[in-house]
Amino acid sequence: MQRVAMTSNKGLGVRPSLPGVSARRVLRAPRAATEEEAVPAVQEEKKVAKYVEPEDTRWGFKPPKVPAIVEAEQKGLRKVNGVKKTGIWFGSEQSLSYLDGSLAGDYGFDPLGVYDPEGEGGVVNQDWLRNAEIIHGRWAMLGAAGCIAPEFLAACHIIPESTGIIWYKAGVIGPLSEGFHYWSDNYTVFLAQIFMLQFAELRRLQDFKKPGCMSEQYFLGFEGAFKGTGDPNYPGGPIFNFMDFGGEKCMFRNHRTPESLDEMKIREIKHGRMAMLAMFGYGAQAVLVGGGPIENLMAHISDPAHINMAGNLIS
Repeated sequence: MQRVAMTSNKGLGVRPSLPGVSARRVLRAPRAATEEEAVPAVQEEKKVAKYVEPEDTRWGFKPPKVPAIVEAEQKGLRKVNGVKKTGIWFGSEQSLSYLDGSLAGDYGFDPLGVYDPEGEGGVVNQDWLRNAEIIHGRWAMLGAAGCIAPEFLAACHIIPESTGIIWYKAGVIGPLSEGFHYWSDNYTVFLAQIFMLQFAELRRLQDFKKPGCMSEQYFLGFEGAFKGTGDPNYPGGPIFNFMDFGGEKCMFRNHRTPESLDEMKIREIKHGRMAMLAMFGYGAQAVLVGGGPIENLMAHISDPAHINMAGNLIS
């Protein structure tokens, strides 16, 4: 019987009592971990906690994010040349495979796959699309400010009211002009603008295909200023970066580092995108309502309950 009891105790994991030590103390004593078992425990502590999508009680359970977005968010929302990004907009496995955060203003947003290198062909490729967005944004920033400047300055009585005309009546669209006379008729001015812009855009296209080639072409002694930095999107130099942002000679101390220049690139593309939307809004406003942006803004402020988007659509 005693032998059977000892066998039963081994099956239950109970050790026989040692001299001078109670059985309860032996059962509670922790078992020392071996060296092989201790190593995995340390490694588990260093692992990064996986992202878990919280449950949205208002709209029901939200589907989990794709692994590429989870990985990007765990790494601090990726960085552009050392500058932390602010978020990812409708990213997917495919878009995050080529929008890797190396471009300023890249948030993984490409729902139509326009920037996807697998679908590029002809002149429409990643380099051209990137350059086109930046140039359109810069023109839009100039246009958005130029469309409202005459109207605003005339309302403040800084310039004569005869020159503070609405942007689409200033010769941009010939039939809508109100007879404001430049040095010639509106159509001649328009053709002159086309000729000068074509000259500038052809030089920009040449620099895009072969960065730095503008310094090899004669241009009234300013060839050295068009040498560029090797990146056609940011040519720099004494003309396009006359304040030397990102350089040691910049008058602003906070903008003398390459990181500050990268931050300004992100700000520029953000402002450019907003300006492109603003120009689209100017055009839609002119077609649906008429009048200039300043005039429409003042009318809305005077009667916001009736003069608004809903009221304009109903009327």
